[in-house]
Amino acid sequence: MKIAYILTIIAGVSFSACLGITSNPQQSISVPQQTDNPLIANALAVAKDKQKDNDNIVFPEDGGIINVKAAPYNAKGDGVTDDTAAIQAALSDYPNGNKIIYLPNGTYLVSKQLQWPDSSNGGWKHKRTILQGQNRSKTIVKLKDKATDFTNPARPKSVIWTGTRPAQRFRNAIRNLTVDTGKGNRGAIGIQYIANNQGSIRNVTIKSGDGQGLVGLDLRYTDEVGPCLIKNLQVIGFERGIYTGNKVNSQTFENIILQNQRQYGLYNGGQVISIRNLTSINTVPAVYNAAGLVTLLDANLVGTDKASNQAAITNKSTLFARNIKTYGYQMAIKNRNGTRKNATAAKITEFVSHPIQNLFSTPAKSLNLPIKDTPIVPWDALDKWVSPTKFGAIPDDRKDDSAAIQAAIDSGKTTVYFPNGTYNIDRTIYIRGNVKRIIGLEARIRGSGMFKFTDGSSPLVIMERLDGNGGGIIHASNRTLVLSSMGVANYSNTGSGELYIEDVASGPWTFNQQKVWARQLNVENPTTKITNNGGTLWILGLKTERGGIVVDTKSDGKTEVAGGFIYSTSGPKQTPMFTNQDSSVSLTVSECNFNRNYFTTLVMEKRDRQRKTLNRGDALRNRCNGSTIPLYRSYSNGELKPQN
Repeated sequence: MKIAYILTIIAGVSFSACLGITSNPQQSISVPQQTDNPLIANALAVAKDKQKDNDNIVFPEDGGIINVKAAPYNAKGDGVTDDTAAIQAALSDYPNGNKIIYLPNGTYLVSKQLQWPDSSNGGWKHKRTILQGQNRSKTIVKLKDKATDFTNPARPKSVIWTGTRPAQRFRNAIRNLTVDTGKGNRGAIGIQYIANNQGSIRNVTIKSGDGQGLVGLDLRYTDEVGPCLIKNLQVIGFERGIYTGNKVNSQTFENIILQNQRQYGLYNGGQVISIRNLTSINTVPAVYNAAGLVTLLDANLVGTDKASNQAAITNKSTLFARNIKTYGYQMAIKNRNGTRKNATAAKITEFVSHPIQNLFSTPAKSLNLPIKDTPIVPWDALDKWVSPTKFGAIPDDRKDDSAAIQAAIDSGKTTVYFPNGTYNIDRTIYIRGNVKRIIGLEARIRGSGMFKFTDGSSPLVIMERLDGNGGGIIHASNRTLVLSSMGVANYSNTGSGELYIEDVASGPWTFNQQKVWARQLNVENPTTKITNNGGTLWILGLKTERGGIVVDTKSDGKTEVAGGFIYSTSGPKQTPMFTNQDSSVSLTVSECNFNRNYFTTLVMEKRDRQRKTLNRGDALRNRCNGSTIPLYRSYSNGELKPQN
């Protein structure tokens, strides 16, 4: 019997044991010499190249940013001074404030947990808070070695804690920084994170100074985590790199690096999670799916030392995996559910844990649409930024700011920014001229006016970090548009420019012969949520609520949903979950329902005047009283047409 197990019995059942994590104080921490192994060095180089993004984030002085080094907080960031109180004060002063709590470059030593702001008004707490570093590698929140509250695995504590359920923790975000849990902190968790509908962790490293600690990123500590986007994350050390669980509300991951975990790289205990570009370098399993639905695309899983005795991925629930490369493991996938067929080869083109479902004669594989990375718009120097306040806009005065916003767009500057606050628009705003970035410093835009995206000098424009954008967006250009970390009232297009969506909430959406790539899309309107009219639509991580058709694909459209969480709240459903009219569709989704008003028709497919349906009884029943579709596939004659 292991020493850790004996000590656990003597001390009583620990919190970590309840989580299924066994921490062994006698276990030595082996950190492979990555530079000595060309395979590991190459895998890391490729993975880090995928994580490239803007990473010297500075803002205008009039942006409403809360700088923790400025008065009245006066954090030092010198790696010596304890900055816990200063950072906590900055966080606590702005509950539900849509404020950016900004950490310029430096090492911020902390000795206590940093907590998202509470409030006497319960609806205001633990939400709309953004912790923003200047540079991922140069902005470090470092826990003191052997910090009093973090040494006992039986009483684990996170360095950063962002609140608990219910699912009202809108727009929480952590960006461009490193969390270092120091040494001698065996009870440490890096970040315990919750966001709902729209919120993200971007460009973040979580590491343990000595490999100890329980979890790097904990998404299981409270229920109702998500939907949210985790992008460009590296976790080094800990028992488990990423820990997910519970039944709602789904999480989306892209460009993830997991290294040197001691039990699992990623452990899923019940969530619907969607992952693309996962790199794991470990002696332990890279992914363990105990319950829930995992969709995994484009993974590079490198096993070292004892990895040769185990599978890179173990599935005990539902798994769809595509383009998986493994090295050093006994097998790629050990499947203990569904077909119970393992994937023993080192390279997996495509794997489904359960039989594929279709209604007509169809290729027995996913649609596998071409995937494009979201384009990066370089961060401009501040002398190229302009604000509508220069032209008379006054945030929070409830007056129409349309003219001032249009004047800022037409000023010739390339970045238009909205200082923190609320702006109103009553008429159409035209995105044109030299503008390539429209950024809200977590500002709100209200009103019936819409943004119309027209022709201009930049082939690529990004609109981001806005809590709403008035009446919605009309994409009337052949230019590429990126929508990121924002709410969108509704969207439609008359132009053919490509569209990229990241961490966006609301809708509905209509795509007319358009190419669209979406990561973490949350749509909750009660009618048809997404219409794909002859376009090409790829979604990694879709979350919806209420009834109505989730995606209506027609006119030879192509739709691929790589992981979807269908939260079928509200009354009885009068429509199918998905409709497919002479088009090509690929679905991996799971439904959750607590009021017995679940979807009875999951897919209605029309092909050459013939209609068939996939019904609730035809799909897997899951532990959330809903239906799970491991892979549904349809096919149309238009699929044979060449794609650009």
